[in-house]
Amino acid sequence: MGGQTRHYVDAALRALTLGREDQSFLDARWIAALLRNAPSSSRRRLALSILSLSPHYFYRRPEYDGLSHAEFVEREFERNRATREKLGECILGPHLEARQVVLDYGCGPGFLVQYVARFAETVYGVDISRGVLECARVINRTPNAAFVHTGSVDEIGDATVDLAYSVAVAQHLTDSTLEGVLETIRRKLRPAGRFLLHVVLDAEGCRTEDEWRRDLSITGRLKLKYGLNCFTRSEKRVRNMLEAAGFGSIVVRPMREMFPEPLDDVCTQHLVCAKT
Repeated sequence: MGGQTRHYVDAALRALTLGREDQSFLDARWIAALLRNAPSSSRRRLALSILSLSPHYFYRRPEYDGLSHAEFVEREFERNRATREKLGECILGPHLEARQVVLDYGCGPGFLVQYVARFAETVYGVDISRGVLECARVINRTPNAAFVHTGSVDEIGDATVDLAYSVAVAQHLTDSTLEGVLETIRRKLRPAGRFLLHVVLDAEGCRTEDEWRRDLSITGRLKLKYGLNCFTRSEKRVRNMLEAAGFGSIVVRPMREMFPEPLDDVCTQHLVCAKT
């Protein structure tokens, strides 16, 4: 399939995966139903193919040219697993302790949940997309993890979580949405609970939310609606949002300080540590 043809086919398939909420790729009802009813022997392959329809998870890279679809999704699965393993080791590992209850907000296919579950007593993976949560249950199922839709987040008791984190999420959320997420996470954390937030600060080449909203082109509006943008914020803005949600002891660190060698663009960004 030619590159241009593939682009149009992928765009059409992605449109079929959209849910009703903004930024809800893979949230169409048929996706979760298809995975739940598929033969067990084919669920993993099907879950990987579904993830490849979302622009957030599996990427077609130049080195994949010439690979079959099955080879491509397996390579992307391994890349995601390896990079999230390293992210877990470098940014979450120092904060993990036995018998913790941990919350991953915006867990996607659950690669970090899989890593954290080795150390914690219980891990909750929360995401807006029912389809991606069903994929996570297939490819990253583990006995002490539960995958929860954002609409059911109140199933997690208030003041029951020891450690919460959100990686590669905040830069796709508008201020009003992020404010709601921060308030939810603060409510779920125990007193003196810890929160780790990955953010993009004053990044060259990224736009602020106001700049995105001034882009009235069809492409700009679609990217804003479905979270395909990358919002950059100032450190002051992030601190103010956290404080307004009830967090304190806020520390901001460049993520490059935490990695022995560059991993991907995450290493050029920042991690915020805060407490309730």
